[in-house]
Amino acid sequence: MRWPHRRGDKKLAFPIYLAYATALLKHTGFDAKGIDAVCKEWGIGKFIDEVRKIGPKAIFLEISTPSIMFDLETAEKLKEEIPDCIISFCGPHATYFHDKLISRHSFIDVCIRGEFEMAARDICLVIRERKPLSSVKGITYRNSRGNAVVNEDRPLLEELDKLPFPDRIDFPIENYQQAFYSGKKTALMVSSRGCPYNCTYCLWPSTLTRRRYRARDPIRVVDEIELLIKKECIDEVFFDDDEFTMDREKVKAFCGELMKRGIRIRWHCMGRVNVVDEETLAMMKAAGCYQIFYGFESGSERILAHVRKGITKEQTRRAVKLTKRAGIVCGGSFIIGTPEESMETFKETLGFAKSLGAWVQFVLCSPFPGTPMFEEAKSKGLITARSWADFDGCGGPIMRTMHLSEEELRGIVRRAYLSFYLSPRVVISILLSIRSYDRARRLFRGIRSIIKRIFFYKS
Repeated sequence: MRWPHRRGDKKLAFPIYLAYATALLKHTGFDAKGIDAVCKEWGIGKFIDEVRKIGPKAIFLEISTPSIMFDLETAEKLKEEIPDCIISFCGPHATYFHDKLISRHSFIDVCIRGEFEMAARDICLVIRERKPLSSVKGITYRNSRGNAVVNEDRPLLEELDKLPFPDRIDFPIENYQQAFYSGKKTALMVSSRGCPYNCTYCLWPSTLTRRRYRARDPIRVVDEIELLIKKECIDEVFFDDDEFTMDREKVKAFCGELMKRGIRIRWHCMGRVNVVDEETLAMMKAAGCYQIFYGFESGSERILAHVRKGITKEQTRRAVKLTKRAGIVCGGSFIIGTPEESMETFKETLGFAKSLGAWVQFVLCSPFPGTPMFEEAKSKGLITARSWADFDGCGGPIMRTMHLSEEELRGIVRRAYLSFYLSPRVVISILLSIRSYDRARRLFRGIRSIIKRIFFYKS
């Protein structure tokens, strides 16, 4: 998501889906150019000047809820400068508000609903072949009378390996080295898309992937790693899958292929506590996995049930234990401030976090448009955000809960960090985990980031 960021210690994530879309357009024979204006720190004026030089017939803007006012201003000025160009919005915000965006803003020609690579390709094809937009599935567009037309949904791409590897020429890997990476040059990849679970707060499964899990062929995933090692000299991979550990047989096949080819590279991923087992974790460790990040979300069974997480505290404890036993660093996140959060459940979460023996992060709940939680929060009058820009996660709480006011939630993340990382039990656990120089180096980087978070949330 390319929204303006205000956290000084944060680096932008690799825009994997923009990179896939750019690669697909080039592969189809189009003269395509990918621009990450946020990464380049271009203002709207500079961005428009650069686009005008290219003179495109189609522009695809990945928009977001926090940046929507910037996105609209950018699109309007682009239309003024290049009036014959087809301007398409894509991303979760465009998926949820597709008809409203087309109806209210004459400078937006198309909104792509859901995953956007194939639709972007088809839009370019109909422009080249001078066919109507009515033939493109999965879009909402403005017809000649100025009305919004909602085309039929596009089926999800089942065979993900039909897509070329992501474009890393227009989006150079070295520009996207996040603070939690430990390699000198880390590549972000995905081996699957989607998540079949029904968590009420999760944006991408609710809007783009329709809660359908699809995995790439493990051989192709290893092919991509091998290519990145040879061409880009990467020394680490981060898998940004919603649920890397979802299909254990696929995970084991991937690990087996890595080891069969003798590829020695460190990698880390995100996982789900109720699907990991001892055998799979041992194989992941043997194949180079050094860290797994789980969604713990809450230490309250009542909150877990309310947000439809589909896990229990006991499953979390077991996953942490098995992960550490396998020799893999274990981390996870907790969401604070879901609609049923109370001071009692917050304290329960904090106590549970301290008992796990894993490193954790705490985040305030953000009910993004398109999620079931947004609908719940809106219907109950819980949203307190003054504008969409407040959804960037940098300005404190944007909703109250049924039991806690906005003021009571203000500063609660900072309190959680201080309480957790100053706990003697946690400090001792961290010190005992230092068994190598590399672990000490990564730990130092993590502590530095945590300290910056504490001071950030104070301000």
